[in-house]
Amino acid sequence: MLILEGLAAVAAIVAGTDSPPAAATLAPGTVAIAPAAGPALSSEAARVFDDAVQRAMLRARFTPLPGQGHGRYAASVTVTRTSRGVVAAEGRPAPPPLANLNGSVSVALSPGGERLSDLVVTELKVVLSRRGDARPVWSGSAVTARVTGNRTGGIDLVAQTLADAVMAQFPRQAAGPVSIP
Repeated sequence: MLILEGLAAVAAIVAGTDSPPAAATLAPGTVAIAPAAGPALSSEAARVFDDAVQRAMLRARFTPLPGQGHGRYAASVTVTRTSRGVVAAEGRPAPPPLANLNGSVSVALSPGGERLSDLVVTELKVVLSRRGDARPVWSGSAVTARVTGNRTGGIDLVAQTLADAVMAQFPRQAAGPVSIP
């Protein structure tokens, strides 16, 4: 099987196609990570995703280097966040009752029931290219749908979860994004 993959890679190079090389030829190394980009991505969200991708790459045995033009690989990071409407989510628990100095007690009532929150679909894609060559040698992506306004929908957790899922694929080449609950 490995011989067939090697022959396919050689045939692709001879034919001049842009298909990535076989996964067996890829190994972690130094990498320059381009800042995260994406439609309507705030600078704060871009920083959060940049940090998450850098941590995930470190765990995948890559060594991120500052600045562009350094390292064995160049990594481009693309983030897409799309609102898919609103969903009903559980209400927040009531805070504990507060005591006043005049002897009376003030009780905070729970809003109870459900509240409406945004459902946001986030996709993270990382593309690796060898330095000096614009052709991709590997790419991975992951997607999740989360409700905003709770812990699991927070941008920090979403970014790290997706970055870890993307880099867990390396060096295998997936056919499409990995779906994360």
